[in-house]
Parts: sequence; C-alpha cells; structure tokens
Amino acid sequence: MIAAPPGQPVPVYNRIAQNRRTTWLLASLAIAAVVPFILGISFVVSWGVVARISPHSHNNRGEMRWEEDYLRNTPDIPPETRAAFERRLQDQREAIQNEQQSNSGLQTELTCVISAGLVVVMGLLFWGMASSPTSKLLVQAGAQPAGEREVEARRLLENLAIGAGLPWPKLYVIETSAPNAFAAGMDPHHAVVAVTRGALKLFDKRELEGVFAHELSHIGNHDIRLNTIVAMIALFLRIPYLLFKRELREGTARRRRRLGFWELALSPVGIYILFIAPVLAALLRAAVSREREFLADADAALLTRYPEGLLRALGKIAGAGSLVHRSNPAYAHLYFANPSASVKGWFNGNLMATHPPLSERIERLSEFHGPTAAVALAEAIEAGKDYTEQHPMVEVMELYPSAAQDELSALTVGNPLGRVYRILSHSPVPVYDQPNRGSLVQAHVAPGSLLVVFDDPGPFRQVNTPNQTFGYLDRSVKLQLLKDLIPEEVYNPELRAAAEAILPPLSVAMTAVVTKKSQPTPVAGLTTEQFVVAATLAVLTFVGMFFLLTKLG
Repeated sequence: MIAAPPGQPVPVYNRIAQNRRTTWLLASLAIAAVVPFILGISFVVSWGVVARISPHSHNNRGEMRWEEDYLRNTPDIPPETRAAFERRLQDQREAIQNEQQSNSGLQTELTCVISAGLVVVMGLLFWGMASSPTSKLLVQAGAQPAGEREVEARRLLENLAIGAGLPWPKLYVIETSAPNAFAAGMDPHHAVVAVTRGALKLFDKRELEGVFAHELSHIGNHDIRLNTIVAMIALFLRIPYLLFKRELREGTARRRRRLGFWELALSPVGIYILFIAPVLAALLRAAVSREREFLADADAALLTRYPEGLLRALGKIAGAGSLVHRSNPAYAHLYFANPSASVKGWFNGNLMATHPPLSERIERLSEFHGPTAAVALAEAIEAGKDYTEQHPMVEVMELYPSAAQDELSALTVGNPLGRVYRILSHSPVPVYDQPNRGSLVQAHVAPGSLLVVFDDPGPFRQVNTPNQTFGYLDRSVKLQLLKDLIPEEVYNPELRAAAEAILPPLSVAMTAVVTKKSQPTPVAGLTTEQFVVAATLAVLTFVGMFFLLTKLG
C-alpha cells in the first residue's frame, strides 16, 4: 500500500501546467525537426520544376563538355576554328551564368511557395486527426457501448472518475479476446474508455480498477491531446517514407530502375527526408508517449491505493499478450499496452515504440509494492499464459468493415458506418426513397431525433433512421453532429433514450447553432470551418498558379 503525502489530494491530476510546459518544449523540438523537413522537400520540388522548365542550360552544358573535350583532344585544329569554338564556349558560359542567376531567384521563390503549401498541408493533417470524432476511432476498433453484462465495470469506472474529480467517461467494449484498453477524447468532458472483452475476462476487480485508473490519468492530464499533436507531427514527417516504402513494395520493376528516383533518394536531402526525419519523428513520439505512460502508472497506483492491482494487470498482459488486430498504428499511443505486433522494419523496435517495455513499467511499480511484488507478478504472468492457452485470440467483427492497417488510413479512411446527427427542426422532416423530393416518403423523423448520416456529396444526404429505414434527407435540413455517439447507440432504443436524456433541449441546441453560424450557410452543405479551409486552399492554389504562369509564361 502507499500513502499520499500530507496535504496532497489522492488523485494526482494537477499536472496540467506541467503538460503546458511539455507542450512548449515539444513545439520547439517539432519546429527543429519540421523546418528542415519542409525546406528540404520544397527545395527538391522547386529544383525539379526549374530543371524541367530550363532544359536549355542542361543541353548547353552537354554541348560545352563535348566541345571542350574536342578542343582538348584535337591539337591539330586550325587556329581560326579553335578561336570560333572558344568564342562560342564563352557565349554559352555567359548564357548559362545568366540563366542560373534567373533560375536561382525562381527556385528561391518556388521554395517559399511550396513551403507555404506544405505548412497548410500540415495544418490540415492536424485538423484531420485532432477534429476526427471519437466515434470514428470507436467504430474502427469495433467498440460497442457497455451493456448489462458490464454493469459492474461501468460502476467501477464511474467511482474512480468521482475520486479523480473527472466527468464520467462512457464505457465501450471491444469484442476481442486480447486484453487491452484505451481512452479517447480531446478533453475530459468528451472522453470515453474502451476495454476489450479479454480484459474483462482476464482481470479481476482490483486489476481492472488499476487499468481504468491508468486511462483516467491520461484523460485528466490531457495526455490524449498532447499525444495527438505528437502523432500528427510524426505522421507528417513519415509520409514521404511511407510513400517510398509503398513504391518499393508495389511499384513496377521499371519504376524501381529509374536512375533519377534513386539519385534523389540517395542525395543528402533525400536521405534526410526519407530516413533521418522519420527516425526523429519516431523518437519524438516515443519519448513523449512513454513518459506519459510512466506518469499514468504512478497516478493509477496513487488513485487506487493498491499498486498490486495494476502490477498484476501488467503481469497478465505480459503472459497473455496485448495484440489487437484492428488497431491502427497511428493510434497505438492511446492503448494501455502496445496493440501492434512486433514488426521488423527500418524504424521499428523498442527504442521507438510508443509504450515502454512491460518489464520497465513493472519494475517501477514494484518499488511501490515492496518485496511481495515478485510473488504476485509471477502468479499474474502464469495466469496470463493460462488464459492464452484456454482462450485463443479471436475477434467478433462480422458486422464491421475491415480496417486498414496503414498509418495514412487514419486520415484517408472515413466512417463507413455513418455518423450520428441530431435533427434541428421545428417540424418532422421527410426521408425520401430516392434523392429527389418527388419520390416516395419512407418515413418522417421527429424534431430533435437522432439519425445516422453517411458522408456522401450531393444535394441529399444518405441516412438511416433509428428503426434502420434507409433513405435520403434534404441537405437543407439543419443537423447537429454528435461526436461522442456511435451508430449502435441510435439503433438501440435503450441507448438512444439514454443519449437523448443528456442532450440539451432542442430550443437551446438550435439557438446555439444559429449563434455559432451567424454567417450565411455555405453552399453544398459545408460547415463554416470546411468552407474557410476550402476557400483558403482555393486562394493559395490560384495565387500559386498565377505566380507560376507569370514566372514561366
């Protein structure tokens, strides 16, 4: 057992200021890694553009080398002919020098334009990861809302949240026999905790309490937001490497033999972009994520007053494994234990893992527990091994589409099961059989009701009503996105009623939406944020193309 220091509250969730300092330090390190990365890519692209539009200098250099070799290796050339050759070479040197000066200025300007574009891409990347609703991650993981079978687990989580001074996070269950868990949500008021079926079966009450306390520490310390920033930076720096690896894996033999491709890859700038920057990104992500894991373990031991529970949970995972097949590497830092298999690669290994080795976490917890930790740990490891033998690692995922395992899919893969919205209307709205107002009306949805909407372009939205009637909804109908709900909570009457009970009144929600969107509604159903981003990109594209046409025309 451990005791809290005198005058200090039991839940150690007063480290927000420390997280802010860590964020500033992280920002400095990120700038140090990202700035040369952006400049390197911009330089390579601008150099390629200038080389493409200025082939004259390249041809002149070839002719000059041929003529110089000819003059050097042919001593019996008449003086008049030699003088003509030399005058021609001198004129070519001056022309190349003038062209190089012009190209140098153009390349500098192109580098600035491309760098600005890459900064915008980085901002969009962060927006895509940070603003991605929690429901997307839950759906990709195959999570379901906790039901009657998980009443005790939900009550345990709620009691811990009360002791930690945090809002109650919603509990979800992932139907896989591998023991693991994760917390998601960009702030404590919109946080969720997901636990696997294997963890509920393998851990006893005190062990599960330690795991939940660990996840609550991440929520209370805002680690999810911090780690999301780290993951965004790491993914941004790894994109060229991921594309390069895909080229080697899927490219044709002709592409692999391109001399220019390999010359670029093996140049100093290419080596930094393809090798050094991804290593820096992985090290940066690992350093921050691993320290937060140690902090969460210490917080959990202090919150539960029973470090042996968390110690035994880690021991059981050491014996049983924590592999979750549907986990995406981009979100590995959110899990209690590393959910990914150990893959041999250029930038894989313990040094760059998002989680510290279980042995290090266990060793630190053993300092709290005392000499009896070794016995408890040995029993836990054996229990984990027995569990693996008796419960083969299987998953129940028939209802869910297969999730891609590539890191880029964290951005490119949408929410195939749809997202949850609330109808903001004073009267029932019709759901049509076809995407036109003259078609058959399938159903009428009451004001304030929930429904599942699919991300499809066009004047009509594809929707599923609570009774799973599929149809089309006019895009002019105002909707409110509920980021913390998944479609299953709409289709289940009890879960839907519980979700609707905690929502603000319809009049309040409509007033808030009108206040937030005081400007005219953008065309094509885009939100204000999406419209601003699209307009910004359009302006940048126009300016960039105008610049290029002006310079190159």
